[in-house]
Amino acid sequence: MDYLLGIDIGTSGTKGVLMDREGKIYALAGREYSIDIPQPGWAEQNPKMWWEATIQVIREIIKESKVNPKQVRGVGLSGQMHGTVFLDKNLQPFRPAIIWADQRSSSQCEFIYQKIGKERLAELTGNPIATGFMGSTLLWMKENQPEEFNQIYKVILAKDYIRYKLTGNLGAEVTDASSSLLLDIKRRCWSEELLDILGLPFKILPERVHESQEVAGYLLAEVARSSGLLEGIPVVYGGGDQSMQAVGNGVIKPRILSSTIGTGGQLFITLDKFTYDPKLRIHTFCHALPDTYHLQGAILSAGLSLKWLRENILHTSDSYPIFDEDVDKIKVGSEAIIFLPYLLGERSPYMNPEAKGVFFGLSLKHHRAHLIRAVMEGVVFALRDCLEVFKELGIKIEQVIASGGGAKSRVWRQIQADIFNKEISMTQSIEPAAMGAAILAGIGVGIYKDVEDGCRKVVKLKEEKTKPIPENVDIYTKQFEIYKSLYQDLKEDFKRLKEKGV
Repeated sequence: MDYLLGIDIGTSGTKGVLMDREGKIYALAGREYSIDIPQPGWAEQNPKMWWEATIQVIREIIKESKVNPKQVRGVGLSGQMHGTVFLDKNLQPFRPAIIWADQRSSSQCEFIYQKIGKERLAELTGNPIATGFMGSTLLWMKENQPEEFNQIYKVILAKDYIRYKLTGNLGAEVTDASSSLLLDIKRRCWSEELLDILGLPFKILPERVHESQEVAGYLLAEVARSSGLLEGIPVVYGGGDQSMQAVGNGVIKPRILSSTIGTGGQLFITLDKFTYDPKLRIHTFCHALPDTYHLQGAILSAGLSLKWLRENILHTSDSYPIFDEDVDKIKVGSEAIIFLPYLLGERSPYMNPEAKGVFFGLSLKHHRAHLIRAVMEGVVFALRDCLEVFKELGIKIEQVIASGGGAKSRVWRQIQADIFNKEISMTQSIEPAAMGAAILAGIGVGIYKDVEDGCRKVVKLKEEKTKPIPENVDIYTKQFEIYKSLYQDLKEDFKRLKEKGV
């Protein structure tokens, strides 16, 4: 029997799955880790931590599955997007990676807009500028840490570092490179024009940008010894976690929307031609299928908002299923509390690192369950904000698939159905980003003809559907209008907070 291994290097942990060619899972494992916050607004992680977690996950999977390592045909990778790994001339990380959640480069983002102009930037990258992206991060380092900037030999993304450690080969692929702000999205190659305008040297990037299912290299002997795999197993380029979860959930054709609530939150829909938002409120990235793209709305504090509430405000170790039980007792709309989930600033559709989290409408009658429900609703309102842009661009939606940790919550699925006014489906995929990476591994080694063939054999929908409840839809439609007006009313106050150093 043939097996495929998929590894997902996430923000809160690394996860892995071992599956057969029909998608049956034989083992899964994970290792958690944390984000370092050396200063307010900064977010960093040590790439060596990702590598240690990856080896531990692979060892555990091989041990748990009891499969013969000779039967593992290929390895695929998924990873957190946007962040930057800095390598010296020995191809070793010489400082922590600056990840997607980092907010330090806001002034560099403004500089890029002024230097290039929104219209030309949209034509080249299909993307708004955001803090935490490789392009703005490199400019920040060039201006603020010139000695470290001059030490850079190569910059790569999170899963690209793990692939280098597995194979000894540096490289980049289109889905993750799309999120760097340095790629010509339409042409699927690095933009020399952008690099020249920004004064960034081309030589610090991997020379070529590959398609996601291409074989990048083969497992090194020393890695085989430490992981339990065999030397020489093919490793494919893989993709950014959003493209990989889309593949793992079968979101590979237009009109199917993926709604993910993980640490952050994302709406994802496949495009069969290059399309972008001229107002630069949402992202256009290359998809893992050749010659396809996807639109993505991204919010920064989705599941992270609920984790913050649990640990920092409620100071409880209650599990999220207990939260579901509590929230079930609270009326839809949280009895007039509205939560703005801008704990790390916000990306889509406002692109505002200065935005702050807000509870609006509190009174003495409210208690912890109201706050929990308000946070869950606020996260979906933020996703609905992105969905409105999709609709404005003429994007048609026939099916919504819930993904991420939030999809495990019956209450959060119902909130999505009611706020989106769409039926919510789920797939049977376990750890879809890692499964998507495994599917790409199968394409790379010839088990599947292409992505469509792999998804057809592996991805299966659950029978359970979550339908919108009309009276809830009415309540949320009215509340969403207030939610949107709150941001508009407060955005100047957010700016004043920053100016006063608060």
